Amino acid sequence: MSVPPPAQDHQQERATQAATTAAAVRQVWNTVDPENLEASWLARAALVAGLIRSGQTAAASTAEPWLTLETGPGEGTIDPEAAVEEAGDLMVPLVYPLIIALNRIGRGFTTAMSILSGAYFLEMVTRTLVADAGRIADMAGMIARPRVVSYVRVVELPACPRCIILAGQEYSLSEGFLRHPRCDCTVAPRRPGDTWELPSPTSLYEQMTPAQQRRSFGADGAQAINEGADIAQVVNARRGMTTVTRYGREVQATTEGTTRRGLYGSRARKFEKAAGARYARAKTPRLMPEEIYRLADGDREHAIRLLKRNGYIV
Repeated sequence: MSVPPPAQDHQQERATQAATTAAAVRQVWNTVDPENLEASWLARAALVAGLIRSGQTAAASTAEPWLTLETGPGEGTIDPEAAVEEAGDLMVPLVYPLIIALNRIGRGFTTAMSILSGAYFLEMVTRTLVADAGRIADMAGMIARPRVVSYVRVVELPACPRCIILAGQEYSLSEGFLRHPRCDCTVAPRRPGDTWELPSPTSLYEQMTPAQQRRSFGADGAQAINEGADIAQVVNARRGMTTVTRYGREVQATTEGTTRRGLYGSRARKFEKAAGARYARAKTPRLMPEEIYRLADGDREHAIRLLKRNGYIV
């Protein structure tokens, strides 16, 4: 039996929401003044922040009705705003496209190409932030439903090799979701007695055309797989998958330049102010849903109490 249609519809709806939000943000970025990038982008910061937050809220809001349809009501209702907040602040998504564009201009690239590079990062991180908010809401909602014992990764083509090799894998509710920039994979709740199965990496690979296989896995990789090589081994030999918690990528940070006199610090402060103080982070960190479940150590009632205490369900 294949995955329930609602789970497939849920994945497609999330992917569409992320793409729609990214397109709207991209349109705003495309209106910046090439002759005055910083000021013109700063003037649009609040609008872009609002678009991203609206997309995240819309994505997170689909979790409760979907899970209720799939598994019945939970021990509380998911709060979309909590999922949105935990997906991360908007300082980096707002300031980095500008930094990227100015950096490339300084290195001699054309202004048009430099602005395009900033647009690519902004679109990528917008998609990731929207998808992350939705997945956080999904995890909280599954933990709040005692009938759910695990989750399975839902991968739909087109997908990258890193996601394909994880297709159909089952995870404990305490395990974080592995994803990469622009990842639009979602989750499906698993209950005792469920017999449905998701497509395996091999079946997804076989659904691809030879051209798609070569494009995704490389000519040599596709040939190796066609000759019997393990798909996961081929992919992992080229690049691994890592757990990422912010902005769709694992980043190295530095305190250099973060003061009000530094380039990044001065611009970040401007964008924080333009986006509004409501995006400031609380001093006490909010636990991720999977961390809550791990700490509860199998005690579902305690997990639900922690979900309420951390604001995920009301």
